[in-house]
Amino acid sequence: MLGQGFSSINFVTLESIRSGKAFFPLQANHFARFDRRARPLRMEHEVSGEVFLSPDEREASAYNFKSERRRFTLTILSIIASAVQAGQASAADLPSKATAPIFAPPPSSEPSWTGFYVGASVGGGFDHFAFPYDIDVPGIWGFVSNRSGINASGPFGGLQGGFNYELPFFHVVAGFEIDSSVSGIQGNTSIQGVLINGQPYAATFGSKFEDFGTARLRLGYAWGRFLPYLTAGFTYATTNTYYNVATSTLFASGSITETRTGVFPHVGAFGAGLEYAIDPRFSVKGEYLYEFINARTVLFAPTPDSHINFNTRSMYHVLRAGLNYKFDWLSPAAPIIAKY
Repeated sequence: MLGQGFSSINFVTLESIRSGKAFFPLQANHFARFDRRARPLRMEHEVSGEVFLSPDEREASAYNFKSERRRFTLTILSIIASAVQAGQASAADLPSKATAPIFAPPPSSEPSWTGFYVGASVGGGFDHFAFPYDIDVPGIWGFVSNRSGINASGPFGGLQGGFNYELPFFHVVAGFEIDSSVSGIQGNTSIQGVLINGQPYAATFGSKFEDFGTARLRLGYAWGRFLPYLTAGFTYATTNTYYNVATSTLFASGSITETRTGVFPHVGAFGAGLEYAIDPRFSVKGEYLYEFINARTVLFAPTPDSHINFNTRSMYHVLRAGLNYKFDWLSPAAPIIAKY
C-alpha cells in the first residue's frame, strides 16, 4: 500500500502544490495533503497512523529548521549583549573604591632654615683707640703722664655652630650662634718724649688679639633664599698686652696675656648679617659685628721704685664671610609621591 501511495505523488504537479493544497488518492478513503502554511511542510496520509515525508518535504523542513535555529541564536546573542551593556552602565554609576593618589606638590624654591648647623668663617678686624699712660722711673721728677692712640687691624679665621628655627608665621627665624676664631689683629704705637725732669724717653705700647669668640642670639626674616638678621650677645677675648720703655736710668719691657669677658654693658657684641641658602644644606653669609671689652689698666713694675701703666681695650669692628652646613635632623619628612 505504501508503494502505491508514494507512486501516486508522480501525478501531482508543482502548480497544484504551490496553489495551497494538493490532494491525491493513496487508497480508498485515504488522502495525502500538502499544506504550505504548516511548518515543517509535510504530507499527511492515513497509513497505519504514521506520517511519511517526501524528498521535497524533507528538504523544506531542513531549511526551515536551520532558519529557526539561526533566529534563535541571534536572539540569545542579542540578550547577552544587552545584559553586558547594562552591567557596564551600572558599574560606571557606582562610587570608585580605588584609593586616590597622594598628590605631592612640587618642591618649594624657598628652603627651610630650621635645624642645627656648623661652619667656618674668615674675616678681618680693625679699630683705633686712644689710651692714657704713665711712666715713672727712678730719680727726682722722673715721671710723665700723657695720651696716645693705637691703630690695630688684622685677619682672623674660625668655626661657628648654631641653631635656627623658622616660626610658622611671618617668616620669622630665631636662633643662636657660638663662634671662636684665631686672630692676628694687633697694633702698637711708639712714643718719644721728655720726663718732667727733662730726661728723654722712648716707649712702645701694643696689644694683640690672640683669639676671641661670641655667643649671640639671632633674629631674622626669611626672604626666599635670603635671611637678613640682627644679632647680639656676649664676647670674650684673649689679649696680649706689651710695652718697651727706655730712659737714661731705666730700660724695661714686659707683657701680659689674659682672657677677658664680662656682662653687658661693659662687654658685648652686636651687629647684622645676611645669609643666602645655596641649597637645602649649604648657605653662605656675610656679617658685621662690633665687639667690645671695655678698657682696663695694665700695671707693670719693672723695679721696686718704677712702674709703667697704660689702659688697653679690646674693641674691634669685625667683618667676616662664612660657609654653613645645615643638618636635616629636624627637617619635615618628604611627601609620598604616587607612581603610575
